[in-house]
Amino acid sequence: MLFLLAGSFAVSMVFSGCMSLRMPEEEIRELFAERGQAAPVYFEHQDEQGSVFLARAGGGPTLVFVHGSPGSWDNFAHLLSDEELSSQFTVVSVDRPGFGETRPNGSEPSISMQAKRIRDAVVASGVALPAIWVGHSLGGPVVAELAVDYPESVAGMILVAPSMDPDLEERKWFNWVGKFPLVRWGLSREWRNSNDEIWPLRGELQELKPKLARVQVPTIVLQGDQDELVPKENADYVERVMPAGVVELRILEGVNHFIPWTRPGEIKRAVMDLRGKL
Repeated sequence: MLFLLAGSFAVSMVFSGCMSLRMPEEEIRELFAERGQAAPVYFEHQDEQGSVFLARAGGGPTLVFVHGSPGSWDNFAHLLSDEELSSQFTVVSVDRPGFGETRPNGSEPSISMQAKRIRDAVVASGVALPAIWVGHSLGGPVVAELAVDYPESVAGMILVAPSMDPDLEERKWFNWVGKFPLVRWGLSREWRNSNDEIWPLRGELQELKPKLARVQVPTIVLQGDQDELVPKENADYVERVMPAGVVELRILEGVNHFIPWTRPGEIKRAVMDLRGKL
């Protein structure tokens, strides 16, 4: 019993260090106001599984952000509220299935189903496609799946520290501990769903691998060389399995996994550079 209680606490601490949880609404509004931006517009698309929630700001060609595991749309709030981006793009950020305001409450293990639901919600929100899609961590393979399944919806991709190589996808000690019922009971919905979607991820990535040869859109991969959560070799894998000339690697020295928080300017620069190629 003491082991399980200690495990619950340890897993909570480890997971809490992996991604920040949702920002309070007041903090979001303050962030946008400080930058002279209108508050984001929220949209919820009802589908057969439940609903998909997203936030939208700005106007122009569409730029969509897809967060990692766990996470929520506001992981990219600083980029949605960026004056330069919002003046040139309709900037959209989604809550992936299992996170934020997207329903149902449980996880969605299928990357292809996540891609479908997210794409359907973006279409239903009325923004123009194709879009530039940005995926961080587990959001990376979701965006890549989108490029395969819905090529007409994707103008280009930016994969930020993406979990892509099935051979590098290893369950960590806290994933195992997180399977214990008492430990699961002590975790929030986001942490439970994060653990639940990590377990089948290797198989999902194996199914995705042969499809990546069909990707034809320009792709930029941002990868920190000090990433301890997603090995930097994932970036090399993307370049290796996708068609020649499609992928540009950008290895960030001294940078860890949390690029959306620590180096958002690198994401912004990649967006602007990618737009110049389209």
